[in-house]
Amino acid sequence: MMTLDEIAFELELAGLSRQQQVKLLSFCKTNGFDAKVFDQKLRLMGFEPVFSIYDDEEDTSSKS
Repeated sequence: MMTLDEIAFELELAGLSRQQQVKLLSFCKTNGFDAKVFDQKLRLMGFEPVFSIYDDEEDTSSKS
């Protein structure tokens, strides 16, 4: 599970404005973090998905 700081850092690296970051972090606080949902939101905003890689890593590690 990613912390809010880690999520904010990834959003900043993706190039989102501070206002966009705050909006998504607020969504995360209210609804929880789901990598696929966040990546869908990023796509709709015109950005490349960045969080699905973390979701894939969790799937891989849980199969070990």
